[in-house]
Amino acid sequence: MLDRLLNTGTFQAAQGALDGLSARHAAIADNLANVNTPGYKRKEVPFEDTLARAVKDQTSQCTGAASGPVRPFTPCVTRDTDSQARADGNNVDIEAEMVRLADTSLRYETLTQYVGGFFSGLKAVINAK
Repeated sequence: MLDRLLNTGTFQAAQGALDGLSARHAAIADNLANVNTPGYKRKEVPFEDTLARAVKDQTSQCTGAASGPVRPFTPCVTRDTDSQARADGNNVDIEAEMVRLADTSLRYETLTQYVGGFFSGLKAVINAK
């Protein structure tokens, strides 16, 4: 019974997004910690397209409704080797990383509120007399 409630496409997409944002937060923390490390290349976690494909793959072609669970995926961490580096070979821009950190934190907080509301709704239904 609980499986049917937690295996909805929307809930699984939110779970996947939380996983991706958590991995992105860790990558940004690594970038900030290595801002002065010569030769360090910044990390990125571009998970949105992968998550969108996973959600799209589980929807019915005819109705657009979820036809099964969202295909699981693991967010990939990549290195940014294309952006211009400083003289020491490091390509971390601390101001840009701080903006990415704020954006990631805001998105994570929004999703945790959604998931929390989902469980609050379940609790209300369970406790209803």
